[in-house]
Order: sequence, then C-alpha cells, then structure tokens
Amino acid sequence: MNDRLSAEEALREIDQIGGSVRRSGRWASRWMLVLGIGAVVYWLAMLLGGETLRDIAGWGWLVFVACSVIYVFRQRVFSRAVWRLQWPVAAGFVLTSAAATLFAAFLMPDEPGPLRIPLAVLIAVVAGAPPIWGGWLLRHREVAG
Repeated sequence: MNDRLSAEEALREIDQIGGSVRRSGRWASRWMLVLGIGAVVYWLAMLLGGETLRDIAGWGWLVFVACSVIYVFRQRVFSRAVWRLQWPVAAGFVLTSAAATLFAAFLMPDEPGPLRIPLAVLIAVVAGAPPIWGGWLLRHREVAG
C-alpha cells in the first residue's frame, strides 16, 4: 500500500481540509448572532412587556438555551478563531446578563416614565452585545480565513 501523496494531491487535500475547518466555524458565528439578538429581544420583553409576554419570553429563552447547549455540544468545531473567541464572549455575556438582571431587579423604574424605554433599550443592547460582537468578528474571520 502506497501512503505517499504527490505534491498536487497533498495541496488539494490541504485545501479541502481548510475549507472544512472554515465551514465548521460558520455555524458558530450564526449561533452567536442569534444568541445576541435573542438576548436583546428577551430583555426588551422582560423589561417592557406585560406579565404574559414575560412568561412567554422566559419559557422561550429557556427552551432556546437548552436546545442551544445540545446543538453546540454536538457540533465538531476545529476553528482556532472559535476556540479563541468562545471564552471572552461567554464571560462577557455572563457579566452583561448578570448586570441586566441586577438592573432589572433593583434600578428599573416600575412606573412608565420618560426614562423607562431608553433604559430598557440600553440594557437590552448591552446584554446582547458580547455574542453579537463575537458572531460578527467570527463571521469576518471565517470568511477571510
């Protein structure tokens, strides 16, 4: 059995593997973008919605996160960019989500007023910013790489 490849076959194999690695990282950029946009929608519903909308948002977010965890662990990602970005994005997301939770619990005004909507939008965007940033950055790295 001959295990030696010609130079042309080796280059073709390297290109094929490189394409496979880039494709394996594209789903992660899309997932991060969906996570960030979902976080913005979730926080807007929680901060500005009525009780029914908050219940729907809470259950929807719980289902989304559970399904995401299962989906993420089933993927086979080999991209260095994904491995480098996942921890800063996760840490930022946890911190901004905790800050949004604390703000909603202690500082968000209960009665409608001129600051309620802008504060809710600001908190929602800040909470969703880390995964949106990570998804955008990863998308551009994977497309260029």
